[in-house]
Amino acid sequence: MSEAILYSVQDGVARLAVAHPPSNVLTRPVRAGLMAGIARAEADPAVQEIMLIGGGRSFPTGDDVTDAGRAPETPTLAELCDRVERCGKPVVAAVHGTALGGGLALALSAHYRVAHRGASVAVPEILLGLMPAAGTTQRLPRLIGAGPTLDILLSGRGFDVTNAPAEGLFDSVTDGDLAEVTQRFCLSLRSGGHGPRPTRDIRAGFGDPAAYQAQLAEARGAAPARPEASRDAVIAAVEAAMLLPFEAGLALDAESAADLAASDQSAALRHGYLAERAAGRFDLPEDVMLPPIRTICVLGGGPLAMQIAASALQAQLQVRWGTRDPEPLAQGVAQVRALFAKSVARGAVSQARADALLANLTHGDSAAMTPGSDIILHAARGQGNVPAPQGAIRAVAMSERVDELGVRFSVPVFASRLVEVIEGPGAVPAQLAAGLALARAMKKVPVRVASMGDSVAGRMMAALQRAADALVDAGQSPYAIDAALRGWGWSRPPFETRDLLGLAELAGQPRADGARNWSALLAAQGRTGRAGGQGFYTYPAGGGAPEADPAVARILDGARPIGAPMKASHIVTLIIGALANEGARLLEERWVSRASDIDVVMLLAHDFPRRRGGPMKAADLLGLFAVSQAMRRFDHVDKAFWQPRPLWPELIKNGNRFCG
Repeated sequence: MSEAILYSVQDGVARLAVAHPPSNVLTRPVRAGLMAGIARAEADPAVQEIMLIGGGRSFPTGDDVTDAGRAPETPTLAELCDRVERCGKPVVAAVHGTALGGGLALALSAHYRVAHRGASVAVPEILLGLMPAAGTTQRLPRLIGAGPTLDILLSGRGFDVTNAPAEGLFDSVTDGDLAEVTQRFCLSLRSGGHGPRPTRDIRAGFGDPAAYQAQLAEARGAAPARPEASRDAVIAAVEAAMLLPFEAGLALDAESAADLAASDQSAALRHGYLAERAAGRFDLPEDVMLPPIRTICVLGGGPLAMQIAASALQAQLQVRWGTRDPEPLAQGVAQVRALFAKSVARGAVSQARADALLANLTHGDSAAMTPGSDIILHAARGQGNVPAPQGAIRAVAMSERVDELGVRFSVPVFASRLVEVIEGPGAVPAQLAAGLALARAMKKVPVRVASMGDSVAGRMMAALQRAADALVDAGQSPYAIDAALRGWGWSRPPFETRDLLGLAELAGQPRADGARNWSALLAAQGRTGRAGGQGFYTYPAGGGAPEADPAVARILDGARPIGAPMKASHIVTLIIGALANEGARLLEERWVSRASDIDVVMLLAHDFPRRRGGPMKAADLLGLFAVSQAMRRFDHVDKAFWQPRPLWPELIKNGNRFCG
């Protein structure tokens, strides 16, 4: 038996404890060990019940997502679940921590389930474009019906075992010692004469067929926040659970799982998931430890300082906020309190919780705030000479030159998960460690960037707008460009984004000789953007969707030739090519060390569609040769911008990709 499985017998109950830290992932050795343990217990006449339990912090969790799409090694998780369910002796799953993905599939294949009150269940596969593991779509609705099943499977969220919809999965929930309570539960099965109860034979969730079908129809009719193919596949499989024999439903489930795992969409979603985790690896020297970050000092008033303070408070940090002028500080503190009041009003947090978090805020004169802080963030100008304790680590958070350490938060800071940790030319590893520790303490995704203050998000936004302007130079309509990207899944296309930012924000950006900055042209016509009611679009008074404006078409057509309309797919290819080309420049200039870091920035800062993976991954999936050829053939005066960087032919020649 595998060393990852601890086998013991007490009072006729065989205990199979998974000991595969840190998360008890159901790797092949763990699966094989559980199979051997089930066989051993079933063959032992002294054993009457079998307990499955996780050692350490959690019940077993699913496979590593990097294994998705690969040929499964035997025994597969589906084979293990089938073996557990067909066991001739009662199998009881004892769940603590989180029964995650494949772990929940294993628990569902057991005949009975006991949980610790603090446990939860989650099926995150939908977020990765994958099918829930090993027949979850067939077993779960048999227990709790279609609606609750779809709540779990389509959300990807965690659900406490004491609340709906997860509470219907468990026969007992306890505050006590889980192993002892489950042992007594097994003995009660014996005394009550209760044998195996295969989940495949349960039909409680099918008790009201009309309601079941109505819940499926409601799920199909709901406008999905994420139009992943996995969503439709899950709904179809849950429907099949009631209509088909169990084995046929499993076959449908397995076929869908294979198709999804091989899809570009799932590859992109898995890439985004893994890229975020890779971004947090800063490759610091082994002797450099991350400092504890419990108290931060924010210096300066204004919107950025306010947002940083609010985000840090949300992360349960102590915040010391200082300014030299008390008036902007008073305004900022009032804004922070108003943000928390809105959270209370919409039910996102209780009043008691909001009060407790706000109690972590101290504010006053700048010099009085720096002592006792683990890191000092300069969030506004005029704070550079504020005295601080010797050895205190400072970071420039505003858009300024960075000589040592900077942090660039994506805005709004309290809603975005991204922070670029800027490695200035004079930065030392201890400072980078502090930047990484700050990001983790604030529950942000960090990306390490070597620059003198500029951000990857800024560079990529400039490239997007430069490419969009080039397409307008070539006679394309800004509305057609936005529509092409929106149809491809990008909810923040370039010209709507310009209007939101304000055209003055982009009007000063340079263009090549013969190319135009179209924001500058419209701004000169008094069209300032969304705030002014007119930009590239017109915005109805009182709100509503932006509207295309014939006046804009006349302005543009009077200043450039009108070209034949491009296909939407060609527009997308050129935009993705331009973004990936800028990413190649960033790699050449050693701003970042991984192409996937650029994707993380685009996903989190600019709402690039996750099902496309980011521009570097999207270029991979579109085909590097095809994308580079499209750029080469685009006849535009900005030759340097559209010429594929040397990395393109190198990758193409060797059959490689930006993202492996």
